[in-house]
Amino acid sequence: MPSPEIPTAKTLAQWIGKRAELHGERSAATFVDDDQNESTWTYAELWRRSCRVATELVESEKAHPSSDIHRPRALLLYPPGIEFLAGFIGSQIAGWTPVPTCYPKPGREIPRLDSAAQDCAPSAILGDRLTLAGIESDKLCDAARSVPRIATDVDDPSILNQHWIDPASLSIDPESLALLQYTSGSTSEPKGVMVRHRNMLANLEAIRRGFDIEWQVDVEDSQIGCGVFWLPFFHDMGLIGGILEPLYVGGRTILMSPRSFLQRPIRWLQTISKFGAMISGAPNFAYQLCVDRIPPDQTDTIDLKRWRIAFSGAEPILPRTLLDFGNRFSSCGFSSSAFYPCYGLAEATLLAAGGDGPADPTIITVDRDSLGSGQPNIVADGRGPAFQKLVSCGTASYQTDLRLVDPSTFREVTENVVGEIWLRGDSISSGYWNRDEENAEMFDATIADGRHGYCRTGDLGFIHDGELFVTGRLKDVIILRGRNLFPQDIEATVSETIGSEGGQCAAFSVDSGRGESLAIVAELPRRTGDASLSDLVRAIRRAVIEVHEVDPRHVVLVRQATVPLTSSGKVQRSRCRELFDSAEMKFKYRYDRSSGSEQSPLAMPILPSPATPADRHQILIETETWMTQWLITRAGVDPPDIELEKPFADYGLDSMTAVELSGEIEDWSGVELTPIVAWNYPTVARLSEFISDQIIGVTHDKNNGGENKLNDFSDADLSGLLDEIEGLTDEEINHALADKRQT
Repeated sequence: MPSPEIPTAKTLAQWIGKRAELHGERSAATFVDDDQNESTWTYAELWRRSCRVATELVESEKAHPSSDIHRPRALLLYPPGIEFLAGFIGSQIAGWTPVPTCYPKPGREIPRLDSAAQDCAPSAILGDRLTLAGIESDKLCDAARSVPRIATDVDDPSILNQHWIDPASLSIDPESLALLQYTSGSTSEPKGVMVRHRNMLANLEAIRRGFDIEWQVDVEDSQIGCGVFWLPFFHDMGLIGGILEPLYVGGRTILMSPRSFLQRPIRWLQTISKFGAMISGAPNFAYQLCVDRIPPDQTDTIDLKRWRIAFSGAEPILPRTLLDFGNRFSSCGFSSSAFYPCYGLAEATLLAAGGDGPADPTIITVDRDSLGSGQPNIVADGRGPAFQKLVSCGTASYQTDLRLVDPSTFREVTENVVGEIWLRGDSISSGYWNRDEENAEMFDATIADGRHGYCRTGDLGFIHDGELFVTGRLKDVIILRGRNLFPQDIEATVSETIGSEGGQCAAFSVDSGRGESLAIVAELPRRTGDASLSDLVRAIRRAVIEVHEVDPRHVVLVRQATVPLTSSGKVQRSRCRELFDSAEMKFKYRYDRSSGSEQSPLAMPILPSPATPADRHQILIETETWMTQWLITRAGVDPPDIELEKPFADYGLDSMTAVELSGEIEDWSGVELTPIVAWNYPTVARLSEFISDQIIGVTHDKNNGGENKLNDFSDADLSGLLDEIEGLTDEEINHALADKRQT
C-alpha cells in the first residue's frame, strides 16, 4: 500500500506552491496538440503564472468591489491546453472560487455558460486572449455580459518573474469553496456542486490510495510516473482525476483535446506509449471506440506495458467492452489487471468507490428479471437476453461511508438487495450553490436508525461479497459518453420544434448493446399528414443535435394521449421506456439510427500509389462510395436519402459523429480535414473532389475553390460566420465576407 504520508498543506494551491519550491524544474503539465506539438510548464512556471493570475484578480476585486457576502466567483473559459491551470489555481490563490465551464463556440450562444453565470453571478471571466476576443456580448446573458474579462496568457518572462507568492503566506480557509462544478447540471435548472478545499484534498488522497500511487518526492523527472488525459477539464473526471491528481502526487499530467481523441482514438494510445504513462482513463465509450476504430495493423509501434491504472467510470461499465479492449491490445503490452472500474460523481468531488489498486475486473451474471425485482439472483453461467453481466466498482473509497438504503422506507438493505447509494465522508460536498431547501433533503439524509448527514445519489446498486455493483438510477438523468443530459431539457427542445399543437414527449436512455443511447417519444399534432413525418423527424434530430450535441438513436412519433402520465399529469419516463422496450407502443412513424460502434469496420478504399492525375476519376469514385457507405452504416442515414450534392448538415450529424467521419477519412487518405475545409466543401461530391485532388497533388484554383474568401479570417472569425451564411449563394457569401472585412 502507499505511504500514509499526507501533505502538510491544507489546500491544493498551497501544495502546488510547495511543489514549486521543492522541485520547481520538474515538468508539471504538457499539452500535445493534434500535430503532436508539445507545450510544457514546470512546477515553478505553473506557480508563477498562477500567482500572476491571482494578482490580476485581487486588483480586479479592488476596482470592482462587490456587496456579495460570498467570495467572488470566476468563470473559466479556455480551449484545451494548459492555460486553464493558471486560471484555476490562480483563482484559488486569490481566494476566488473558480467555475470551470465549456469552451464557447465563437459567434454562437452559449447556454451552458449562461446557465452557470445566471446561477453563480460571476465577478470576472478568465480565458486566453483569443477565446475572450471571440465572445460576442450580445450572445451572453446579463450576468456574464458586463463583468470584467481577464486574459491570462502572458509569455513575457519579465512580467512572469515579478510574480511569486510564498505558499506559506497563503491563508485559504479549508472550509471555503475550491470550485463550483456545473458539469452535471441541467441548462434549465443548473446545479453548482460546492466543492470545498478540504473535500478536494480528501478526494485526491482517496484516489491516490485507491490507485495505489506512491508519492513522487526525490526522484528525477524522467522516472516519474505520469498520466495522459483527453477528458474536458470542465467535467469532474477530467479535472480531478486527469489534471489535479498527477499534480497532487508530484507527477506530470499529459493533456490532449477531446476532439483529438474522437477524431483519431489511436492518438490516445500513442500518447500513452510515447510518454510511458502509468495512469489514464475515460468513460466506457472511449475504450469501445478504440476497439472499433483502431485497425490492428496500426498498433505495431504502440507500447502499453507501463499503463498500470486504466480507470473507467462516469457511465455504465460494460463487461464486454473491458474484455474486448483487454484482448485487442494485449499484443501492445496492455494487461487487463490494469483496469480500475470505479463509481463516482461530482457530489463526492469525484471518486466514491473503487478497488484497492488496479486488478482484473470482477464480473458477475444476474438473472435480469430478479434484478428488476430488487433482489438479484446471481448465477454461475447464464447467457442470452434473460441474463445480464455486471462489473464490480469495488468498495467505498478512503474516508467514505457508503450505504445501500431503501428509498421508500429509508432502511439500510442487506447484501444482494438493490438500494439507493448513500454517501457520507470527507470528500462529500455539502450541497448545491444557492439551493438550501434541496440541500437539506439530498445532502443531510437520515437512515431510519438515526444515522444522518448522508448524500442521496439517486443511483441504485447492491452489495455482493462486500463489493458494489451499480444497476441503474432513480433519477431520470441520461448519461451519454460520460455527459449528464436532463430529459426535461431535451423534451423542451422537441416540443418547441413540433409546435404548440403537439402533445407530450418523453426522452430517456435505452441500451444500445454497447452503451446507452437516446430515445425520444413525441406526440403529434392532431392534424399531421403522414407525408411530413420523416421531415419532422429530421427537424427534431437537427434541433436536438444543435442544442444538446447528441443525435437521438430512436425518434418515435405517436398519437396524442399515448405518452403515459402520472395522476398529476407528469410524464412517466420509466413506464414509457418499458413500453418502448417491449414493443407495445403503437406509433405513426419510427426512426432508428444504426449504431456505428456495432458495425464492422469499413474497408478503406484501395488507392493507387503513387497517385497520378490519370487516377483522379478512380479515386473520386472510391471516395464517394466510401463516404456514402459511412453515412449509411455509421450515421444511420436511410439509403434513399443519400444525395451527392446534399449538405452534410442535412443528414443531422452530431458533433461526435462529424469528428469521427473526418478522422476516418484522414486515416485512409492522409488528407487533413480542418473545420474550414469542411465548410468550403460541405457535400459528398465536393469533399470527394477536394480529397481526390489532394491525393494526386493538384492545387486548387483559389478563385474557384472558395478559399480566397477565407484568407483574411481566423478560425474564430470563420466559426462565427457559419450561421450567418448558411444557404447563401456564392455572390451573397462574397458580399457577407466583404462586409465582415470592413468591420
